[in-house]
Amino acid sequence: MAVKLRSLGIVWGIVFLFTLVIGGIYGGFFVPTYAGAVGAFGAFLLALKAAGIRIALVTSGLHEKAYPEIVAAFRTLGLGDPAEFYDAIITAGYPLGRGAAGTLGELTPKPHPWLYAEAARVGLGIPFGERNRVVGIEDSGAGVCAIRLAGFPTIGLAGGNIESSGTRGLCSHFCADLAAVWRVVMGG
Repeated sequence: MAVKLRSLGIVWGIVFLFTLVIGGIYGGFFVPTYAGAVGAFGAFLLALKAAGIRIALVTSGLHEKAYPEIVAAFRTLGLGDPAEFYDAIITAGYPLGRGAAGTLGELTPKPHPWLYAEAARVGLGIPFGERNRVVGIEDSGAGVCAIRLAGFPTIGLAGGNIESSGTRGLCSHFCADLAAVWRVVMGG
């Protein structure tokens, strides 16, 4: 019964995303390109959760600015409370606790490896010795450096500054879109 209820939650999430994307276009809230990106990102996050993959969000944005933006994005996507969705959220300027949003402080922004190392170790409970169970997904050169310095494989996502920063060679994989990232994560 619990599996059926979880599956129903995913179905309603997809129905909501469809309604959000189509309604957003016809209501004039989104241009089709933005609506497609919103739908793809929401579907990607829902698919990761449905596959039982634990997710940590890491941003070097200051907590006071970044966290309200994360909450607003989740409201737009209809995904509820990001603190309940993500297994760990790490932002600059707020202490990290298991299952809570935070960071080591403002002195350790990307590309400092501790953001990702602590997200994995404290936030997700994965010891460094099991780092092969962690993969970082990034669209910025500083983030790629931080993930690699933390000792984790990196999936680079096109659209940021990875190529212009010269860090594409540090990526274990480089993907043009979230569908390609999904295939890498799922081993296909």
